[in-house]
Amino acid sequence: MKINFQICLIVILFAFSACSSSLSESTQRQSSAEESNENSQDTSDSSTSTPVLFGFWGLNGLINTSGLNSMQNQYGMTVFQVASGDVNYTVNTLLPLVKSQGLKITLRLAGSHADYTDSSGNFDVDLWKDQISIWQDSGIQAYIDDGTLVGHMLLDDIFNFSGQDATANDLDEMARYSKEILPGLMTFVRERASSMPTPASGTYNYVDAVVNQYRSSDGDVSDYLDTQIAVADSLGVDIINGLNICDGGDGSSGQVGWRSDKYAMSANEIYEYGQVLLSAPDLEIFLMWEFDTQELWADGTTIGANVFSQSDYKNAFLTLSEIALGQ
Repeated sequence: MKINFQICLIVILFAFSACSSSLSESTQRQSSAEESNENSQDTSDSSTSTPVLFGFWGLNGLINTSGLNSMQNQYGMTVFQVASGDVNYTVNTLLPLVKSQGLKITLRLAGSHADYTDSSGNFDVDLWKDQISIWQDSGIQAYIDDGTLVGHMLLDDIFNFSGQDATANDLDEMARYSKEILPGLMTFVRERASSMPTPASGTYNYVDAVVNQYRSSDGDVSDYLDTQIAVADSLGVDIINGLNICDGGDGSSGQVGWRSDKYAMSANEIYEYGQVLLSAPDLEIFLMWEFDTQELWADGTTIGANVFSQSDYKNAFLTLSEIALGQ
């Protein structure tokens, strides 16, 4: 009887040991699988990047279904910038067209310089506000909310007034007012970070972004980018990068630019400079000046669209678009 008891005890201990070992191995396998899944998720997350909106200023003669289709298919455009102070056209024609094409748009809404310049040639922020107030309750908010309208260019050529130019305080007040009238809409100024006026506080509170439009005369493109990022950070604003494709070339294209003393960029320049500028961290928009089918350049015969529709240019734009999309 004593022997049988000892045998039973041995059997029980052996069974318990085997079960414990099996449970330990199962736990280790589960832990290993969970760690593997976490590592896989981390890798997936780190490789995901937000696409950069890629496009042009201008598009005169192309803001119709066929024109926008061609810009999407042949140039990889996903966004464009135009000026429109016409409420009825913008809300009832332009924005529905952009939305139907699956595109995004940024707009200058305050008309031209003459609309907010006083009798002495000074920029007048109150006159500018009068131009913006007409957009309240106009129907434009629906296109902000659905993501079709992604930016409001507050002012173009900020140092082009014959009297007093807009100050940093003016620009921030304009951005504040824009957000009051058009909530949720990103605000930006067409001026590079290094040339922006500095607010008394050192940083902007309401201007969201500035435009760094590179030209070959700006020097090494990587150094240029580093400088603009650093200055933008110090001002508390984000950057919209881009190229001056009409007047920013180094002469290698042999094509006189929009201005008679400038050169258009070559296709190689567009790719070389563009891929560097697209590498900026947290970049959301890339805009090039400009693509137009109607405006004559300095020589009186050249039209920008005819230059940039050549196959080598198309290839450069499409390649940059793929980089912007993260492909």
